[in-house]
Amino acid sequence: MQFPGAPVYAQTPALNPGFLENAALFRGIGWPAHATDWTRQMALVSPRHFVYATHYPLGADWRIAFLGADGNQHTFGIASQTPVVNQLGQTTDLMLCTLSTAIPSSLGIPSFRVLNLPTEAEYETKQLTVGGGFVRFGRMPVHGFKTLVNDPGFDTTRFLHFDFHPESAALDRCYYQGGDSGAPSFIMTAGEAALVGTASGRDPINAQGQIDPQNQQGRYRNYMAFIPAYLNELDALMEGHGYHIRRVNAAATSTGATLSPTGSLRRMKAGSVVVALANQGSAAAHNVVVRLVFSAAPATVAGTGWICDAESPLVWNCRRGGLAGAQQSVIHASWTMLPASASLSISSTRSHDGSAAQETNVTLPLLETYTSWIQGAQDTAQSSDPDRDGISNLLEYASGGSPSTPSQIAQAGHRQLPRVERSGNRVRVRFPRRTDAAARGLSDVIEYSPNLGSASWQTSPPGGTTVTAGPFSPDSDGFEEVTVDLPVAQGPCFVRLRTTLTE
Repeated sequence: MQFPGAPVYAQTPALNPGFLENAALFRGIGWPAHATDWTRQMALVSPRHFVYATHYPLGADWRIAFLGADGNQHTFGIASQTPVVNQLGQTTDLMLCTLSTAIPSSLGIPSFRVLNLPTEAEYETKQLTVGGGFVRFGRMPVHGFKTLVNDPGFDTTRFLHFDFHPESAALDRCYYQGGDSGAPSFIMTAGEAALVGTASGRDPINAQGQIDPQNQQGRYRNYMAFIPAYLNELDALMEGHGYHIRRVNAAATSTGATLSPTGSLRRMKAGSVVVALANQGSAAAHNVVVRLVFSAAPATVAGTGWICDAESPLVWNCRRGGLAGAQQSVIHASWTMLPASASLSISSTRSHDGSAAQETNVTLPLLETYTSWIQGAQDTAQSSDPDRDGISNLLEYASGGSPSTPSQIAQAGHRQLPRVERSGNRVRVRFPRRTDAAARGLSDVIEYSPNLGSASWQTSPPGGTTVTAGPFSPDSDGFEEVTVDLPVAQGPCFVRLRTTLTE
């Protein structure tokens, strides 16, 4: 690794003959881009967050530098520094800091996962890779855990500790000194630097592990805030930015997704689709990510608890810190105008820590509308008749005709205009109606009158009148035939059909 030296930030190598790990594993370690305080270290736990020591705060106007995969330094401002509190609501010596902007993945600066083992005992005797000021590293075994007593500023924190004995100090053995506070320590796990703590302080001890203020034997007990003890508290602080702590041992759970329209989706009209994601297990799912690819660009993609960003007009990435066991959460994709096509396709890919990516794909039908149907006509007004066949555009749409083909026969083969026939003492008026008229916003109102006076029309039929609907013969796809059957004995009666559209 290379870090800047004071005061001009020229990069100089950090040398430790006993430290043999791959430096690329530690790009998530940052340092202040500062003339005098560049010696500090801090560790990323998400693209937006790093952990540090509460008692050793950073300047609010400082910038934090990281070494990218391109070999260059990249700096980011500090938005906030928030101490983690314990279960009693007390401030600990572990602090979560938020960067002013997230670190782009393209820089190759990954955040660290935290090694979460079932019990504290399972950490003991494991080897620590211990970070300190001036970019120094050493190795020490875990010796135990401790909660300090009557030590203001530190007695609220659960500590992991390692003990330094000068008589057993190999080349890579170490202990903390002033300026190391906040530096991260790791346990190498399957070739990964898994984060376990941040440096807090040290106490001089004797051979029995008791505090020895005189430090006659040169022994030290070195404390680091034990990060696995505060995973839930860290999650809660990171949740608002769409992140949780990444765990090495993520609990097994599974998620399911459904994609469904809100009501009917209609061409060239506003509409929305609900993406519902459910945690199907009892364990929490952390760092949930949903990638959505649309065949038509939505105006907005959003959901409570979700952070959604457009990668391109057709591709959106949404994330949230997590989903509790059995929890469901939804994302709404909305369009101010859906496309004129017959369908809308959506591909959804979801994942969470410890899971493989899973896909759910749907193709949703888009109902035809007058707006989409009339496209290309010379005159698009509902009352116009651009093909001059005696049928207005609205009636062409309602009865299955075409605004550009002069014909009174519908494209499905039936007659478009009402027809009248008499059988004995009955008169029948027949006209076509779309079977999905209601979904299209079409409404047919049959009106009756004994004369043609404008004020005499009403919707109440003469006594003995029946109105039925049934399939055409031969069948006419998407249409039914409505029959108004009136008795002749009632006297003169005029019948008219009034069609309206609401969309």
